[in-house]
Amino acid sequence: MRDIGYKQQLTTFLTHLLCITILFVLPELLWSLSFPSRPIHLWVYAKALVYIIIFYVNYYVIIERSIDRPHSVLRFLGQNLLLLLVSLLILYLIWRFFGDQIGNPWKKMGRKHHDHSELVYIVRWTSVLLRDLVMIVLTIGLAAALRLSDKWTLISQQKKDMISSQREVELKNLKSQLNPHFLFNTLNSIYALIAISPAKAQDAVHELSRLLRYVLYDSPTSVTVKQEIDFIDNYVKLMRLRLSPSLDIHVDLNVTGWENYRIAPLLFITLIENVFKHGVHNVPEDKIVISIKAAEGVIKCHVSNTILPDTPSTSRSTTGGIGMHNLRRRLQLLYGDRATLCINVTDTLYTVDLDIPLSESITQPS
Repeated sequence: MRDIGYKQQLTTFLTHLLCITILFVLPELLWSLSFPSRPIHLWVYAKALVYIIIFYVNYYVIIERSIDRPHSVLRFLGQNLLLLLVSLLILYLIWRFFGDQIGNPWKKMGRKHHDHSELVYIVRWTSVLLRDLVMIVLTIGLAAALRLSDKWTLISQQKKDMISSQREVELKNLKSQLNPHFLFNTLNSIYALIAISPAKAQDAVHELSRLLRYVLYDSPTSVTVKQEIDFIDNYVKLMRLRLSPSLDIHVDLNVTGWENYRIAPLLFITLIENVFKHGVHNVPEDKIVISIKAAEGVIKCHVSNTILPDTPSTSRSTTGGIGMHNLRRRLQLLYGDRATLCINVTDTLYTVDLDIPLSESITQPS
């Protein structure tokens, strides 16, 4: 991890160096190549080196020490004003003492020729000074823009990582709430079955062990459609063991062609638990419908159960209880607005439709 950070810093340093070199050296080089008779003056590259130093002093020192500190703007301006004065002094000293050695084209301006008045001399050097001043200010501005952009990118990435981490924790908490709820309902079914048929209860315990393995161990952040459908099928078989054979239960699980696509685990079990919990009244009108089909990149779950006129209002709610609330939250965290959950309640029928997009991998919405 440390090697990756070092390589990234080195890449950033070299990229900036290349950009600064292109800005300050390439124009002079191209201009010289266009006029072969015009010599390439080392004075230009000496100034470019000063600009590069100004850039990196700002990028790594001044801006870093100014951000998130009291009076950051004044601190930034004051330090850069000092840097500007020092830079101009260095440029002057380079010209003054090393102009002849590095091929300074402006050295001749230090000599008063008979055809050059004092005013012309001052005007020329003022223009040179202003040009260097502008270049230094632009260099400082470029360093500040790049450094603040990097800071903003880093803060944005840290914010995304924090949100992603919070989502993972919340999803784990929701799933941990689901597991005891599932186990509690299933054990109640087996408990009721013991008095009716010990042999069936024994088979139910065996089925429960398979279901628990999937719920507790074999369900990571995403599973294949086939894994989830097999789990639902086994759960329905377990519920059938304790119910009367005459109960009208219609189950249609058809995901042909989409078995290897992936979805988040345990999204359908809450709906199917509810139809068995609220849809069995031991009356001839009882009817349970469970349909899960996949087509056109979407898996659709449709469940319905009959309700009696005297059914409590909590069981008629279009929002559902804690289980439905947790399901809605999981869907929002995992799929955002791409998944839809609709509940429809009439005088005799409670219907839920859940549509989930299928993909080759599960990614959380930003």
